[in-house]
Amino acid sequence: MNKNIYIIMPERIRKCPECGSKNIITDHKHAELYCADCGVVIAEKLVDLGPEWRAYDEEQASKRIRTGPPMSYRIHNKGLGTPTPKSLESTKRLRGIISDSGEKTLAVGLGEIDRMASALNLPNDIKEAASLLYRKSAKQNLIKGRSIEELGSAVLYITCRQYGVPRTLKEIAKVSRMPLKKIRRAYLFLLKNLGIKLAPPDPARYIPRFSSELGLSNATRERAIALMRESKGIAVAKGWGPTGMAAGAIYLAATLGSESVAEKDVARIAGITPITLRNRYKELEKRFKLNINALSSLPDNGDCSVEAIT
Repeated sequence: MNKNIYIIMPERIRKCPECGSKNIITDHKHAELYCADCGVVIAEKLVDLGPEWRAYDEEQASKRIRTGPPMSYRIHNKGLGTPTPKSLESTKRLRGIISDSGEKTLAVGLGEIDRMASALNLPNDIKEAASLLYRKSAKQNLIKGRSIEELGSAVLYITCRQYGVPRTLKEIAKVSRMPLKKIRRAYLFLLKNLGIKLAPPDPARYIPRFSSELGLSNATRERAIALMRESKGIAVAKGWGPTGMAAGAIYLAATLGSESVAEKDVARIAGITPITLRNRYKELEKRFKLNINALSSLPDNGDCSVEAIT
């Protein structure tokens, strides 16, 4: 039996239901499965999803296979290049060799996006969406006269905002080759010309990552999220950054739970100053009328709501 041929059939069939024999034969010509001892046909009209060719080693299989990876917007030719002999100069484009200047620019931009996304540990769906948005920008001639790196960084940040992935402009700038000021300028430029409307970032989305990097407990994380849930909208109303609010909620939640964490560590993880952190958690303390010096941890029932805290 050719091991490269795969038949769709019930995996539970290991022996003949009629005589109990394990001598089961797969007839590829007639698309049947039958017992060699009693002759009963166990299954018929089987679907063969395997190739029509045979290969007896990996080298033969690599030469005869005609399929490749799925289409991807992260590659300049979408991964649809056709393997052809190198001696044929007229087939450079089919072989994926870039000859057009616009295509070279696109390849560089997509490569930068993939590099930065990998450095930020972003999933492949974010990379695909960012690459698609970059292609849209290039199609509308928004890239001409501007730096590829700054537009790629701005596209990646916009995609993270659209998909609710907690990444800040400062984090994008750390892995980019462009300064924060230029990335912000490109970000505003793309929002205006592409007609993209983004909702204000949710500070609660930053809390799990910050808490994990600080090594805080699950109770502190849930308590901080509860604080953010109850104070939803305060950051937008006062024009505060989401990372500062998240850091303030984390520090306040850790203090309420008697979990030791330094202000400078929380500020460093959130990318803010200790003064900003102090102002944010004091604002939260005032808003909920909490006294962090008098309150202790949550009740034993694990309720992390603000009502339980107060």
